[in-house]
Amino acid sequence: MQVSSPTIVEPQPTQPTPPPSKRRPRSLFWIGFGVGFGLLALASCSGIGVALGLNQLSLAELQGNGVVWTPPPYTPVPTAMAADEAVAATDVSTRFAPQQRVRNLTNSRVNVRATPGYLSKPAGDVIGVLEPGATVIISGENQTADNLTWWYVQATLADGRTVVGWVAEATASGVQILGE
Repeated sequence: MQVSSPTIVEPQPTQPTPPPSKRRPRSLFWIGFGVGFGLLALASCSGIGVALGLNQLSLAELQGNGVVWTPPPYTPVPTAMAADEAVAATDVSTRFAPQQRVRNLTNSRVNVRATPGYLSKPAGDVIGVLEPGATVIISGENQTADNLTWWYVQATLADGRTVVGWVAEATASGVQILGE
């Protein structure tokens, strides 16, 4: 029997394996997030701008050069009144009596007018301004104009002038102006 000598296999030199890369492939998440957020912000701001009418701005409005908008003139539309409404419009209020002292109950200045009513009036219709708490004397009967009750009063203004004119008893929204 023949004994063979063991064969020694020498390991072949291997090339070292490079360490795994710490850098992962770039994700498109943040790019997509940024683009999506920008489009959403643009759409939201544009929608708000259109809703507020900012798409109609002109260069003159932005520069502030003079009057660029004036309100349309108010044109009262006559309506037919029922018989009860006609009677109610001519009813005379008995809340105050002639020569009674009343005051401005509001915390704001109130216009004294040359004629009763406030709609479609020229600027010259306001003949004075009552300060908050100012006292006036009822000089005569009242009238109804522009769905408000107007009292003919004599008032001494803050500048010392005495004026005789019309003051509304309350505002159109129901806030009491004149009272004791």
